[in-house]
Amino acid sequence: MNAEIKVMPDMRTEIDGVVTAAYDAATDEMMGRLASTAGGAIDLIDQVNRAGLNKAIPMLAKLVDSGDLQRLVNLARVVGAAEDAATDEMVGRLTDAIGGGLSLIDKVNRSGIEKALPTLARLVLDGDLERLAQLARVYGSAQDVLTDEMIGRFAETLGEGLSLMDRLHRGGGAVRIVEMLERLENTGALERIAVGLPILADRLDMIVNMFMCMEEAATKAALKPASGGLGGMWQMLTDARTQQTLKFLLEVGQKLQENCAKR
Repeated sequence: MNAEIKVMPDMRTEIDGVVTAAYDAATDEMMGRLASTAGGAIDLIDQVNRAGLNKAIPMLAKLVDSGDLQRLVNLARVVGAAEDAATDEMVGRLTDAIGGGLSLIDKVNRSGIEKALPTLARLVLDGDLERLAQLARVYGSAQDVLTDEMIGRFAETLGEGLSLMDRLHRGGGAVRIVEMLERLENTGALERIAVGLPILADRLDMIVNMFMCMEEAATKAALKPASGGLGGMWQMLTDARTQQTLKFLLEVGQKLQENCAKR
């Protein structure tokens, strides 16, 4: 205890010497800066105390230990560099993009489109969405190829078809056509018509030629009237062309008889 009492005056003397030397060396400017720094430090300590930042010191210590504080500093540097590099035009476009995105999200939320998300998910999984996209491409290509004239003809054809269907529906013709087709189907006539139409189409030229021959024969017979009498009849019968014609008519009559007899 006495040793400590003896040491204290010596330390006090040294401290007083240091203070005196510092006081002698300090200028008015240095004292002003020191007072300003001390006042700022005391003010900062007061603000920290009032704001309760002392509670954040353990969290800051954890950030320092884990290295997260350094990461936050690096992130702040990146943000600062981006802010320095961004121009007013870039900032304006970014603002417009963010505003458009928020507006789109608001419209989606208001329209209730989120209810369609399960359906869209099923379309994506089944591949139907891709088919719809391909169908839209086909429709777009057809729309690009179509001219005004083609569209006009198509619209006219569609209008006439709808008008015909309306007339058939109003007059009851559609019902009668269906009933007639049912009767033909029940009797087997529809199948015979289906089989006979190709044959008739192939023999159509022959039928046209037959009517033309009948017309020419009627014209010639009108221009050359028969002379009459047994002599004229005998002369006609002895003519080879007459005999050939009679033979042809007999063959035709025989074939007609055979076909009619089968029925």
